[in-house]
Amino acid sequence: MNSLQEYVQQIRIIDGHEHLATPAIRKKENTGIFGLLHYLDSDLITAGMPRDILSPRSKTSDEEKAAVFLKYWDRTNNTTYARMLKTALEDLYGFRDWSVQGILELDGKVKAASANDDWYRKVLNEQSGIDVAFTLIQTTEMNTELLRPIMFLDFAFKLRTLKDIQAVERSAAVTVHTLEDYLNAVDSLLYRYVQEGMVATKLGHAYWRSLACGKPTRFEAEQAFNRMMVGSLDEPLSQTDCLPLQDYLIHFIVRRSIAYELPIQIHTGHHETSVSGNGNIITNSRVTGLLPLLLEYPEAKFVLLHCGLPYQNEYLSLAKNFPNVYADFTWVYIISPTAAKQILSQMIEMVPGTKIQGFGGDYNFVEGTYAHQKLARQIAADVLQEKVREGSLNEREAMTFADRIFRDNLMELYRL
Repeated sequence: MNSLQEYVQQIRIIDGHEHLATPAIRKKENTGIFGLLHYLDSDLITAGMPRDILSPRSKTSDEEKAAVFLKYWDRTNNTTYARMLKTALEDLYGFRDWSVQGILELDGKVKAASANDDWYRKVLNEQSGIDVAFTLIQTTEMNTELLRPIMFLDFAFKLRTLKDIQAVERSAAVTVHTLEDYLNAVDSLLYRYVQEGMVATKLGHAYWRSLACGKPTRFEAEQAFNRMMVGSLDEPLSQTDCLPLQDYLIHFIVRRSIAYELPIQIHTGHHETSVSGNGNIITNSRVTGLLPLLLEYPEAKFVLLHCGLPYQNEYLSLAKNFPNVYADFTWVYIISPTAAKQILSQMIEMVPGTKIQGFGGDYNFVEGTYAHQKLARQIAADVLQEKVREGSLNEREAMTFADRIFRDNLMELYRL
């Protein structure tokens, strides 16, 4: 192994984006092997597996689940999602027996790990070289120094019914009669989350509507809001009728994030089919839909997740041109290592190194994060070594770049 590869392997990572349950939640849920599928679940579904057949809600027996899993594993084990699971199981559990009995025995080992209070420290800190990971699980209660919260804010602007408004009202403990009351409720939640350790806000609306955001007037937003307030609990307004209110609230959340000095993480690009709420209309995630927001709020810190893939060329142009845009490689390596290498190579050529965040595992279990960081380090080292060979960077510059994308940039941006 050359010195650059060795150097990248020893960097202590700041993990910018995960969906990891806290150790206490995982222990309570008694997570087994079928709780470790996450992204692979999407590949299994697109290969023909019935949705939810492996979920805890399924009445299918463990033996039948194992057989179903193995059937569709054979159809999907070529994908990087599958290779990540295989890496995690082999490295962390010594697993080799791809049979029904082997899967059942592995299930017991995974549940034992879930009950182990030291498992997260061992996997994240010791074996993955991660000092802290930012996680999005709709709570700020981490109860571990290994995790810091980011909060989804979609619930605050994905309003269709009176019940949606009342949910925010209850969470904020603020009585809501008017749009002004509602804005105060959202702001009070943001303030509370910051006091509880939130390091960034997250907008995931590309999963259920377009990223494109207009600039409605207060009056237009109030019209939609007041219609909801006088409606029945479960009677929704159409998405078209709700759009002015949603857009108005997106602007409000951006402005309040600026006031609290919070970076704003936004999902761009590829959808995960197992959770997408809009039928995987990928054009809704096109990064250029964000241009009006990027232009209006130069003081914001927009972290555009997932490199916009498959719209990575547009994404690279935005990251190059906008001082308020930060590029982020969360998820990208496991979607396609080939694409990740190409994007990183182009990004080194186009984007200032201080604007790039190199890793976010984006998994809901630490085993996946372990496998993902292993791949990410290898890809980054390979790309940087190529840049050194061609003379674009010298070895010291490559090492400095690696430090920046895996650690230093995140320390600075999230004020750690």
